[in-house]
Amino acid sequence: MNTRIVLALAFVAVATAPSAASAQQDTLRIKDIVVTATRLPTPMSATGQAVTVITGIELRERGVRRVVDALRTVPGVTVAQLGGVGAVASVFMRGGESDYVQVLVDGVQVNDPGGSYDWAHLTTDDVERIEIVRGPVSVLYGSDAVAGVVQVFTRGAAAAGARASSSISARAQVLGGSGSRVGVDATGAAVDGSYSAFDWNASIAGGIPVAGTTVGYAATGSQLQSDGAYAFNNKYDNRTFSGRLSLNGSNGDAEVTARHIDQTFHYPTSGSGAMVDHNKFTDGNSLALGASAGYFLTPRVQARAQLASYRSRTGGSNPADAVGDGFDESSADVRRNTAELRLNMFLPHDLITSVGVEAERQRGSTAFDSNGPFGPYSSESSAKRSNTAFYAQVMATPLPAVSANGGIRIDDNEQFGRFTTGRIAAALRVAPVLTLRAAYGTGFKEPTFFEAYATGFAVGDPDLLPEQSRSVEVGADARTGAYSVGVSLFDQHFRDLIQYTFTAPAGEPNYYNIGRARSRGVELTGHAAVSPTISLDAQYTHVDSKVSDDGFGEDQAFLEDRPLLRRPAHQASLTASARPARALSTSATLIYTGERDDLDFTDPSNYAGSRVVLDSHVTIDASASYKMPARLAGAQLLVRVSNLLDERYFEVFNFPAAGRVIWAGVSIELR
Repeated sequence: MNTRIVLALAFVAVATAPSAASAQQDTLRIKDIVVTATRLPTPMSATGQAVTVITGIELRERGVRRVVDALRTVPGVTVAQLGGVGAVASVFMRGGESDYVQVLVDGVQVNDPGGSYDWAHLTTDDVERIEIVRGPVSVLYGSDAVAGVVQVFTRGAAAAGARASSSISARAQVLGGSGSRVGVDATGAAVDGSYSAFDWNASIAGGIPVAGTTVGYAATGSQLQSDGAYAFNNKYDNRTFSGRLSLNGSNGDAEVTARHIDQTFHYPTSGSGAMVDHNKFTDGNSLALGASAGYFLTPRVQARAQLASYRSRTGGSNPADAVGDGFDESSADVRRNTAELRLNMFLPHDLITSVGVEAERQRGSTAFDSNGPFGPYSSESSAKRSNTAFYAQVMATPLPAVSANGGIRIDDNEQFGRFTTGRIAAALRVAPVLTLRAAYGTGFKEPTFFEAYATGFAVGDPDLLPEQSRSVEVGADARTGAYSVGVSLFDQHFRDLIQYTFTAPAGEPNYYNIGRARSRGVELTGHAAVSPTISLDAQYTHVDSKVSDDGFGEDQAFLEDRPLLRRPAHQASLTASARPARALSTSATLIYTGERDDLDFTDPSNYAGSRVVLDSHVTIDASASYKMPARLAGAQLLVRVSNLLDERYFEVFNFPAAGRVIWAGVSIELR
């Protein structure tokens, strides 16, 4: 067995071993109610699909600061990041493309039109829980929910505001970090040394009863700064603010949410990963606004309305390094505005019917300006499109041991016309401890603005169709006492994949619906509360992905009978949590990622790249927190280490991942 795996497993065992001073701790009950799978509070065992829930408590106990890192231990999910913190990060689910995962923050979709999303900047400061639904959910969420949906629910005033009297809580955390550098310098010499990082966040939440209702409020601010793991020009700065205002009455509820992210990332690398630039950077900001309200028109009929707005502005700048050198600048502005009205009807015999209508308006614009070896060049583009959707869902419990749901959705898009998706799922409890489930669904992803409307070096095609998928899964979940296991088998097929061709005739589009691929595999999960002070969580995923039609055959990333890029066939994780003393809690997570294909662009004469295989690797993260004595009630000392073994590896070829990073700090909470 690999020596690093042995060392990592040994560390997990030692770090979580109970001491003689072990004390009884409160049992953490796993919440089994989810919302994302059906858009209604539903027992997880009744959804028929594979669902994972990560709570904010788990994230804080493990010291996880970014949502993308929280997803690394979710079955069926793979992460690929172009280097250290702040670099572009992508998430692949069940072998699907990275733009096949719809991302929601408190119900607001934050993907760009066409599905792309950079996970690097979404932090966990204010996270109450993360729900991950695997498999297509386009029937409820429309485009981009092809391989799954990830929804982040932020901490609100619900916990505090539900109390009968006014209440307030405040929390602040400050951490300093130091990491080991990776990669090579500009001369090609190996990098040695360290860098520093700083992280703070503060939040406040409260609730005030007013005239028979509860008014709640919450706000969180944070900043994460890093010098970067590379030898030069690798600083990162992330500033995030979120807020929530809610109103809860006997017959209705309403809330307003906001999340603003402002970030700057400096990077010295070219597209091949070579460290060649001392002043290149990207910056951007995004604002997600949501407003929702619900009211029971009758005891059995609830009306819900939602407004959502998302705007993202990003830019890249590569100033001239010296007099006479070339430069380039780019910018992109994306806006999404959505309005939705839904009726939920709670009928006799545990029958729930939902019908809804949704209208969305998208806008996108880009600009590019450069002056290089071939002279000056500039281009601009602007496009907009609208979409109207109607959907219906039925949830039923025809027998005490049987739960089923099904739905249909019709999207009418200004660009690609009418498109229909559907889903059916069922769960059967065959024994008090065993539930069987099955689901079948279809999904779609709309073309990006660039694919549909690009001009200049590439020409888009406004007549492109959406990319499509169909998926089937079967699974079983067993839970008895402190132990649970789960298994899911899935089979997904993707068609009408949009591909780029280099050889299009002048003036003709470069993008066509021509590719096909499939992905099938198995997901295994396990949980064990082995004692009142120790728990273990494990998962293993096998993904067999393959291109079934490579279309033009020009794209090295899409070769017939070859695996899809950056999706390993095997990956696994093990998390151990322990409380060896009442005031001390510890956690350790081991992650194994198997070999995966990628592309090598280091040869400048080979613009298409060449296939390479990334080595498998093992990383381990650990954290510990110590509650201070009673006279310092509310204070905690925190230590966390990522990549404890300082493993040197790549998630993207020639872009080294961050080395060991050690954080230490203090958290103070007042109620």
